[in-house]
Formats: sequence, C-alpha cells, structure tokens
Amino acid sequence: MLEYLASETGRAADSTPLPLERGYRADIARRARALTFDRDEAEAYIERGIQFDDSFPAFACACQLAAIPLFVLTSGVEELVGRYLARRGIDLPVIGNGAEYRSDGWRIRFRDDSLAGIDKRGFVDGAHREGRTAILIGDDRSDFEASEAADLTYAKAGSELERFLLTRDRSYRSFGSFADIMLRWPPSTW
Repeated sequence: MLEYLASETGRAADSTPLPLERGYRADIARRARALTFDRDEAEAYIERGIQFDDSFPAFACACQLAAIPLFVLTSGVEELVGRYLARRGIDLPVIGNGAEYRSDGWRIRFRDDSLAGIDKRGFVDGAHREGRTAILIGDDRSDFEASEAADLTYAKAGSELERFLLTRDRSYRSFGSFADIMLRWPPSTW
C-alpha cells in the first residue's frame, strides 16, 4: 500500500526496492517519508486505486464457518488496511505497522525488529507451537520468510512472492483471486 501511495501520488523517492536481506525495513520507511498528506487523503487515493478482490468476503465467511482463524498481516499501515476492509464490511484482525501522518513525511512505527517491521514468520511458528496448520496467502517481500515455514503457501500469480518461491524451488499454489482458493474448498483437501 505504501508503494502504491508513493508511486500514484508522484511522491516516490527512488522507488527501486532494496533487497529484503539488506534493507526492506529501510525501504518501507523511505517510501513512507515520501508521503506528505494526511490519513483522509491517503484513504481517498487507496479507494480510487486499490483493486478489491470481490471474492474475499466469501472466503472470509467460509473460514469463519469452518472455525479457521483468519487474520491479515501487513507490512503496511495497520490502520489504513483495517479501515479499507471495514468499509467493505469485513471485520478481521489486522496486524501491521503504525504510522504518524506528518506533512514533512510519514514516520512508520514498526511493530517489531523484523525485516518488515512485522514478523510474519513468527505468526507461522506460533501456529505450529499451538499444534495448528499454518497457511500463508501472500504476494510481497514481507511474506518471503513466512513462506519458508508455512505448511502451505498460496502466492498471488505474478507477485514478488511467486518469483521468490520459483527461485527457491519451493512448493506453492498460485492464485489470481480468493475464488481460486475457494475452488479447493474445504481446507481438508489442501
């Protein structure tokens, strides 16, 4: 979302992504510092440009009915993602980074010391410690480490995550929308 906001508003500094292992956290902070508008303006940009997957509500509902814990982990701004979903009637836990919206550039309040400011692999490892299966559905660099520990990974077709998994020769399932994942329902068949 930060990358989108920076590129769409013409406020991107150098938009070349830094390698995960060297500077993803710095990359997130750099993109945020290029943003100089308030939260309401950010939400207006997001509403105009972020394509919502209309099959996601049915997927979330199916998970709830099957008693499958579902939550959204984001290396972006937790508040913006949560409000975006809420405007679509989706009430899920959203866990991510915070932000201070400043006119001289946003400041990210990272959730933890991990590379993306949110340790998604830690959530996967936590599920395993509790004896649960961990399924990751992702698309970007912040999902790389978690994908290596997840029992099953769904990678968005054409995404950074899919390209990463191909270079690692890791097993995954590609998807275009949550409707593709629903075609494999129930989860016991995964």
